[in-house]
Amino acid sequence: MNKSEIKKLLMSMRTPDNESIVNYLLGKIDLLTDEKIESIFIQIGQDEASIRNYLQDEIEKIQEQREEQREEQREEQREEQHTPINEMFSYGITGESIHLHMPVDLHEMMAKKGILNTVDTVNLYLLDAIEKIRRLQNDGFYKFQGKDNIYMISPILVGREMRFLEGLDFVTQTYKKKDLQDEEFVSKHPEAMLATDIFGDKRNIGTAKIRIDEINSDKWQAKRKAKVKEFEEKGIKLDEEEKNVD
Repeated sequence: MNKSEIKKLLMSMRTPDNESIVNYLLGKIDLLTDEKIESIFIQIGQDEASIRNYLQDEIEKIQEQREEQREEQREEQREEQHTPINEMFSYGITGESIHLHMPVDLHEMMAKKGILNTVDTVNLYLLDAIEKIRRLQNDGFYKFQGKDNIYMISPILVGREMRFLEGLDFVTQTYKKKDLQDEEFVSKHPEAMLATDIFGDKRNIGTAKIRIDEINSDKWQAKRKAKVKEFEEKGIKLDEEEKNVD
């Protein structure tokens, strides 16, 4: 069978459950030369039944690999414990990353303070959480030893919040709903897979990451202090018990 016939056979095997995998395999076949295809399938057998069985095995193999990836990420999420670091943020640890989470419901604060003041308050507490992590690691806190970055993933990391983080030298990434609803895209991007496992595929999701050695730099600390001063000039401050001593 030639390339065109194999692709036609593969397309006949497409179902709603395996559509993204079949499309992925069609793309792979397109990249192969006729000679390469012949060398592969001459070992399998040239009859339709042999080729169909081979393609079905490939589909099932990829399905299993994807499910294993998803299960590994689910297991990491289950094992990760969240510990409060201040009034608004908690942390968890996976591999070399310290994950920051914000489990607080902001609706009441937004009703009282408005959206912009709420965002600024959250960002002040975020800077406080980052600074506490930095100091704890530098002081030898055992949970943070060997961890080299701070990571966040959330539907709230979009728009104005992303610009705030980018201004503080975070490396950011945004995943649009349409991409998260594309199974083939998700299968090729582990971070997108993590996003859909945690938050589903109905919202845009943002991620942000920064190395701890960067937040230890004088340049970054100057940026942090300038932001804290900016918030304080707006009347936004930490509760007394949350304050860091500079």
